[in-house]
Amino acid sequence: MDFRLDAADAVLLRDELYVIRAERRVVWCEVLTPPQVAPAQGAAAARALSDYLLSNVIARRSSWLGVILDVRKGPTVVGPVTLGLLEKMFACAEQVRKPLAALIGTARAQGDQFRGIQQGHAPRFGMVTDRVEMATDWMTTAG
Repeated sequence: MDFRLDAADAVLLRDELYVIRAERRVVWCEVLTPPQVAPAQGAAAARALSDYLLSNVIARRSSWLGVILDVRKGPTVVGPVTLGLLEKMFACAEQVRKPLAALIGTARAQGDQFRGIQQGHAPRFGMVTDRVEMATDWMTTAG
């Protein structure tokens, strides 16, 4: 059994642009965008974040229930590298049947991008919402 599953709020991985933490059996990934972040820095952070989630959480034998990707403080639009990584994460979530919820902010472009990714790559196990309670409830009802 994974010792992290008993953690009430354990930080699993931290960077200047994201924090990945556990809340019981759900992994929360909060994306942050401080002022004047270079596109290459954002793409590198997205790659590290994606590598971690795909290896440890969105994996067939992972004991985690799913992932809430909180992008409310993140970029309003992602670039091509990050877009490709998001598509890969949503497709993998669909394949291994792990719920992946994107918790979006008020930017219309952000919502459009995430809804397009979810509809194209994870129609059953992906969700896009602006409501925290909807994302958290969905972790145990997806599929």
